[in-house]
Amino acid sequence: MRRSIVLIGCLLVMVDGVSAETKLTGKQIFQLYRGAVVQVWVNNHFSGTGFVISADGLVVTANHVVATRESKFREFGADIKVFVDGKPTFYPATPVSQDAESRINYDSVVLRIEGHGFQHVSMGDWKDVDIEDDIFIIPHPDVGTMLLRGIVSGKGPARTDFGPLPVNMILFQCPVRNGFSGAPIFSPSGLVIGIVDTKVFGIAPALDELRTAWLSSQSHGRVAIMGIDVGGSFIELINNLDQNLISGLGSGVDISYAKREEETEKK
Repeated sequence: MRRSIVLIGCLLVMVDGVSAETKLTGKQIFQLYRGAVVQVWVNNHFSGTGFVISADGLVVTANHVVATRESKFREFGADIKVFVDGKPTFYPATPVSQDAESRINYDSVVLRIEGHGFQHVSMGDWKDVDIEDDIFIIPHPDVGTMLLRGIVSGKGPARTDFGPLPVNMILFQCPVRNGFSGAPIFSPSGLVIGIVDTKVFGIAPALDELRTAWLSSQSHGRVAIMGIDVGGSFIELINNLDQNLISGLGSGVDISYAKREEETEKK
């Protein structure tokens, strides 16, 4: 009985004017929030997706989208910009937190862009979805925003590739590829409950090991056949497979990690 009362209470909670019990279609979610989903560029190259969470320019994305691989994701790229559809320019972006260990482990970061009146999403709670529930994702790769529909296939504490601490993760059945990292994961009520972290089961581990071996071999010289760099060609081929191969299973991190950074920024 007590559990039923708590459940009813949760269903009546209103977040930013959106009811947690209101069910929207994927089309409605896309129409409402596609303008809040942005592209994130680092050093003049497209790096991933993000989404606006406040009218005054707070943007959420995955930490690995804006941090450099060379620094093991502990340092941000020198030039971070956010592209907002319908706006005339790229917005320079500044991370609001320098707490590297938390950002890496939870693979989330909040950026600040200057401006006002931005279309933005409403944030919900990781607990709003469970196994077999529908979720919706709006990534913003180079072809523009798109709507993806998936199913929650797993949920619980797990370790990401970026840190040793358990993180609240959502595993979902949905096509994911590079460029989708940092995209918002919506519950059926239209609230963001997670941040796309990575695709699961990309290239085979054997191909990844081969790429590492070829990269290492480049320091010992290059072999060319008919003017073609053999090692470089193999590396480029594997990179393209890794970047463009679509996986049918993805993962996302709990939106509450971004909420903490937002709260810190407001203080």
